[in-house]
Amino acid sequence: MKPILVRGAIWWGIFSLVLGLGIVCLPGCAPAAAPQPIATQAPAAEQSAGVGRVTQAPATQPAELPGAPAPTQASAAQPVQAPKTPVPTQAPAAAAPVQPPAASEATQSSAEVSPPPATQPPPPLILTTPTAQAVLPTPEQRMVEVEWPPSMRLGDSDVVRLSLIPDTAGYTLKTEFLEHQGQSQSVRIPRPDGYFLYAISRLDGVGFTISPEGEQEQYLPEGETVTWRWSLTPRQPGQQRLTLALKLHWLPGAPAAGPERSAVIYSQALDVRVLSFLGLTQGQAMTAALFSLLLGGGLSLFSFSRRVRPAQQQMRDVVANPALSIELRPGLALSQEERLLLQALFGRYARLVVEREFLSGYSGARVLLALPVRTDGRADAYTIAKLGSRSTIEQEYQNYENFVKDTLPPVTARIQHPPVSTAGRTAHHGGRLAALQYTFIGQPGSVPASLRQVLLANPDPVYLHRLYETFAPNWWMQRRPYTFRLAQEYDLLLPPHLVLEPCEGRGSSLPGQTLGQVENIGIGEVFRLPQASRIELRSDGRSLSLVVESRPGQPALRLRWLGERLPRTPVGRVVARRQDLLYDYVKGCELFGLPDPIPALAELLNQVVVGSQSIIHGDLNLENALAGPGEILWLIDFARTREGHALFDFAHLQAQIAAHVIATRLQAPQDFLGLLTGQPLPEHRPVYLLWCKMGEIAHSLLQNPEQPREYSLALAAACLGALKHSNLNPHSRHFLYLAAAHLYQKL
Repeated sequence: MKPILVRGAIWWGIFSLVLGLGIVCLPGCAPAAAPQPIATQAPAAEQSAGVGRVTQAPATQPAELPGAPAPTQASAAQPVQAPKTPVPTQAPAAAAPVQPPAASEATQSSAEVSPPPATQPPPPLILTTPTAQAVLPTPEQRMVEVEWPPSMRLGDSDVVRLSLIPDTAGYTLKTEFLEHQGQSQSVRIPRPDGYFLYAISRLDGVGFTISPEGEQEQYLPEGETVTWRWSLTPRQPGQQRLTLALKLHWLPGAPAAGPERSAVIYSQALDVRVLSFLGLTQGQAMTAALFSLLLGGGLSLFSFSRRVRPAQQQMRDVVANPALSIELRPGLALSQEERLLLQALFGRYARLVVEREFLSGYSGARVLLALPVRTDGRADAYTIAKLGSRSTIEQEYQNYENFVKDTLPPVTARIQHPPVSTAGRTAHHGGRLAALQYTFIGQPGSVPASLRQVLLANPDPVYLHRLYETFAPNWWMQRRPYTFRLAQEYDLLLPPHLVLEPCEGRGSSLPGQTLGQVENIGIGEVFRLPQASRIELRSDGRSLSLVVESRPGQPALRLRWLGERLPRTPVGRVVARRQDLLYDYVKGCELFGLPDPIPALAELLNQVVVGSQSIIHGDLNLENALAGPGEILWLIDFARTREGHALFDFAHLQAQIAAHVIATRLQAPQDFLGLLTGQPLPEHRPVYLLWCKMGEIAHSLLQNPEQPREYSLALAAACLGALKHSNLNPHSRHFLYLAAAHLYQKL
């Protein structure tokens, strides 16, 4: 009898435990309760539309945003006369809202100004005089619209949306997803004259993985909706909270406008309930996941082992063929690693005749024209081999796949196979290099000519016209509006911001990565370098290029480190700034009364450009465009191909034409000034027409044909940036300096 009672007690205990666990887990299986709205203002027709849960926050009408630029007469709206009696700075807590003072007949005929809420101080009143009346700016009315998921399951992902929408009659809040919750709030946005307005949003949450991270900046055009979206993945179950903030940033468009200002216009906490898998606790979900992992992992191990990852397809490690004989034309030389790389790239051949080398652009890579010969003596078609750093070659192959392969016409050079690197790399070289092989478009027995060689022999604008007609329909003409600071696109053309040499000591932190702060750094200051997102060995083999990402809307901070290796905690002394490097390039160059653009470079780079965006080559120099049979032009080198300013390629190409073509035909800098002002000598008319053709092409791509400033800014930055190229002589640099000064004078 006793054992029976014991067994009964044990079973009853197990039953009670299971029942208790079921009760505990039951709430987790239930859907998340929707947060209670503050005030529901959706009309009946909207509630029946089934567009998701909608919460309307109380509309706020701030009289003035903290930090907003002070109103000016040029940006004012309606005149308001000063009251005869002073107005208190703050109303008592229990008092009624402050009413506006009685207005004169002139004031009554104008638009009324709404009083602020009782809990806010009244708007500042501007005193007027009989001779000059001050006026208040008319703010733009907008709705801040937020949409987010009130509940999620652990392991799922969702989207948070923030929109800044013009507040027009008949506005209705709608969510994009039925299960989402929405909220809106009315804001007023001042738009004083002389300023460009940007909106910066940020989403944060401790229990989430959020993409994109940090501040996200967008230009805020008047009367257009601007939207931000974040991808959201919870990391832990339970009640979680997100914080969403939106601020405005007024950027002066002219020196007379005043300083930059910022003001927060919206800040909100969003509650999200995160449910664990199948309503289980985190520990139970982990146990189930481990069991599934063991079961599924055993079944998929065989199939997974037979798969090849995409990353392995993008870079092949090939053993060099030491039997391959490499024959170089006079004047060419190769390093040991470059020889090994060519022996790997053309390993199935017996001989490789390297005919010539094309000048490269930014990357410092080597571009070679080669003729491979088989073991039986038969020669295949000419081909182009490009040798460069692994990161550069990998990026070029990716750019080719994304922007070139299915976009440009057949006359474009084609990459024959994924990049190649040498297997069994030596410790000395470290396997830094990789190679690509391009098809060659040419006739048998003929050697191609670069666009530089073609224009030196015959500066006919028809070649530029042919280049534009061939590639514009698929690249530059497929564009969309794009507003940006000039530095976002053109800073990378210029020399690095700072040059540092290694030194001992602790050093202070490098100041924020804004152009103004970097410009104020002095020679000899010692800094502790920040974490770099990209480190590359420069073409000289003795120094490094470091890239440090900056805040949205600002270009990356670029540094030159005078050493082959970077210590664990690098500390460096500033030995040169960008301005110092530019002045070294133009030493002894006369400007003939033109204003010097170098001291104003930071101001130029901070200018806001209203233009357009398209796919661009990114390094359209005179050596990356080759003349094939029938004088067709084809492109190579896509290491910097991307989406960018539609005029970028032509600003860069025109600077190249000034330095490599016009400077070889004009002996005196004064002759180039005559060409820039439209008064060339008769014998200089061919290159003058070449220069004008570039302007004609650029004019066809202007966002606003009545505003040529878009291209003048781009070309001035490109001319100053081209000064850094090592293959230029002082005469060519003088021409670039004069072109930049002439353009700066016209701005």
